[in-house]
Amino acid sequence: MKYGRYGLPYLILRAGLGLTFIYIGVDILRHPDLWIGYVPNETMFGLSRDSLLRFGGFFDLIIGALLMTKTAPKIGGSLAVLHLMGIFTLNGIDSVLARNIGLLGAAIAVAIWPSSYRKKKHKWGRKSKKNNTQDIDE
Repeated sequence: MKYGRYGLPYLILRAGLGLTFIYIGVDILRHPDLWIGYVPNETMFGLSRDSLLRFGGFFDLIIGALLMTKTAPKIGGSLAVLHLMGIFTLNGIDSVLARNIGLLGAAIAVAIWPSSYRKKKHKWGRKSKKNNTQDIDE
C-alpha cells in the first residue's frame, strides 16, 4: 500500500500508537496490581476484575500488533477507537483522561487514514495546452 508524500508521518503515527498499546498491555500483564484500580467494581458477564484486567492487557497487545503490521493498521485503529471509547464509558473522567483523548485522536486518524493519495486534477489548475485564442470576427 502506498501512502504518497504522507508515508513517513503515517508510519510514525502507527508506530507510536502501536508501541503505546504494546507497552500498556505488557505492563498490565506484568503489574496487574498497579492497574486494578482502573477496573470498575462491577464488571460485565460476571467476570472477576482480575480476569477483565488480563483480558484488557491481551487486547491491548493485539491492538498494538495490528497497528504495527503493514496488513491491518485500519483494523487496529478501529479496535483502538472502540477500546478507548469503552474505557471512557466505564471510567468517565479520571486522572488519565488527557492521555486517553490523545490516544483516541491518534487512533481515529489511523482508522480513517486514506488508503492512497492521488493527485486530483482541478478545473482551475493548469492552463490547457490548446490554443485558447478567441475569434476576432465575432
